[in-house]
Amino acid sequence: MKIRVLGCHGAQLPGYNTTSFLLNKNILVDAGTVTSLLSLDEQIAIDYIFITHAHLDHVKDIAFLADNLHGRKEHPVEIITTQGIINILRENLFNNIIWPDFSEIPNREAPVIKFRALDPRSSYSVDSLTIQAVLVNHIIETMAFVVRFEGGSVIFVGDTGPTEDIWEIANILPDLKAIFIETSFPNDMRSIAEAAGHFTPASFNDELKKLFLLKTVDIYLYHLKPQYRELIEDQISSISRDNVKILKEGEIIEI
Repeated sequence: MKIRVLGCHGAQLPGYNTTSFLLNKNILVDAGTVTSLLSLDEQIAIDYIFITHAHLDHVKDIAFLADNLHGRKEHPVEIITTQGIINILRENLFNNIIWPDFSEIPNREAPVIKFRALDPRSSYSVDSLTIQAVLVNHIIETMAFVVRFEGGSVIFVGDTGPTEDIWEIANILPDLKAIFIETSFPNDMRSIAEAAGHFTPASFNDELKKLFLLKTVDIYLYHLKPQYRELIEDQISSISRDNVKILKEGEIIEI
């Protein structure tokens, strides 16, 4: 499986994009940054978008992608997440006020996007992948995604603070290759991080102790606030874990 990092930050500055991962060529995990990086042909190739939660830095480019694809794609792009998150997107983004409701454009029978509800702990098969949703601990309803493919599995934890269920699953996966997990704030902002449902390097390090197979799994950090990136990098380096890497924009990871 190929993972292209379109955006891996928790805020936006020049050269720093909000969260989105392209799996192979047609599946997105989150859509914070899509249309400013992918060509129109690459956008047309997208068939599925799995959404961890409804915060703007994870969903904003669904709006622009839908606009670009209108009249250019034979079947709708499926927006796959929980019903609660779908309700938030319908009420607050695709509400014909903030943005047109592309789930009914050009008509309900053949829309540009289609919402599909996915229950926590359930799985959804797309192409050669099986993707399972698991609830994590953020300030709004938020999912992690366990992605299984031939020869392995990876986990996108999503925005979260200390959580439990995803580690129970991680610890029984026999072929877990990598975990993508957030760390948003430096250590001296721990109280803010905890209130917002995020990690600091110190609390992230504490969280990793829940993973039994820590030394054999690649850990990729994302969602750093770019204004604190240098400080967070220094604090992560002091943890001295060889298998922990901070993601950068544009990286391609083959697993």
